Amino acid sequence: MRKKGNRRIVLSKTKLIGILFFFLSCQNTVFSQISLDSYAEVGSNAVSQGIYGSISAQVSGQFGSFNLTTGGLLSLSNEGADIFSAYSLAISNDIEINKHKIDVSGFYLWKPISSDLRETNFGLLAKYRTRHFGYIIGLNSRIYSFSRSAIIRYNFPDSIHTTFWEPFNAMYRFSYYQQFSPKLSFEASITNYDRYFIQQETNPMILTNLTYKYNSNLHFYSELGYMQAGLLNMHVNYFGLYLRGGVIWRLN
Repeated sequence: MRKKGNRRIVLSKTKLIGILFFFLSCQNTVFSQISLDSYAEVGSNAVSQGIYGSISAQVSGQFGSFNLTTGGLLSLSNEGADIFSAYSLAISNDIEINKHKIDVSGFYLWKPISSDLRETNFGLLAKYRTRHFGYIIGLNSRIYSFSRSAIIRYNFPDSIHTTFWEPFNAMYRFSYYQQFSPKLSFEASITNYDRYFIQQETNPMILTNLTYKYNSNLHFYSELGYMQAGLLNMHVNYFGLYLRGGVIWRLN
């Protein structure tokens, strides 16, 4: 992990929630094709001390040729951590290369690792899909920083670095798609990231998704994720297993 100077990125919870509500309030005047993606999750891992639970809500909207997505994660059972445990913002657009449509997106992800330590990610992703296969590759830059309250509470001297920077990390997702019927579809992926976390390149996970299209405006889905240390790491460093149930609702 590379050290960086005494620089901090601080974004208050009030501002984060305000961004989400602003997005919703503008849906009828600025954005088109508004949709809401919400899910509940349960799981366990090496640090959860039993079963944990979380709830997510993400809002997406079309703004001209751009697609904007923002949302947050609430943790219900992580002791010692903030209940507001992640915020994400992404903007994407399609480009054409040799008659192939590629979705390019930039994203921002903020999350508290604990009450004292924060993680901030910026990154770029490029996505290409065929009928049965999908490929996503990209890079992210990650910053770990102590919160302002922690710096005051522990009385860190100026000589102590309170921010640590990982300049570049690779991101990837390789997926297989299968359409069982006009309403039922399946996806299986090998990846090192999910909605609100990004693993190291050598920590792959398996993610499966089953989606049922109730109608054109309402989709239900379930996801099962499995993570362990894997490549170039000791297999005893098991991370965990989680199950999600969610709904995607097109609002207009």
